[in-house]
Amino acid sequence: MPPSTILGRATRTSVMLSADVFQAGRSGSTAHRVTNISETGMCIVQPSGLTPGSVVVLAVGRIEHVIADVVWVRAGLAGLRFHEPVDLALAKTRRLAGHVIAPPSAGWLAALNDPYAS
Repeated sequence: MPPSTILGRATRTSVMLSADVFQAGRSGSTAHRVTNISETGMCIVQPSGLTPGSVVVLAVGRIEHVIADVVWVRAGLAGLRFHEPVDLALAKTRRLAGHVIAPPSAGWLAALNDPYAS
């Protein structure tokens, strides 16, 4: 059995990426540097406003609207676990210049920033 299975998380790769994070109760997204990533999660820098147990929606590389749980926050970093595995090649591929990430617009994702949604 591979070590990542025993530890309960996939092996992370150190990267220099940027991620946009959409949080409930906030309009728009915040930009964060990604320090490492795997198919199942990533670590971001400066996680202001994030709390363990909260759910966020991410855009990283050419992947948009990835749902993730905030697992931990400490020392200016946050660990996020994706609800579904991501394609690392797409996550590591830079977006086209000028590409703007649209906020979530379907299902419960659309209500992510709605303060009146229950």
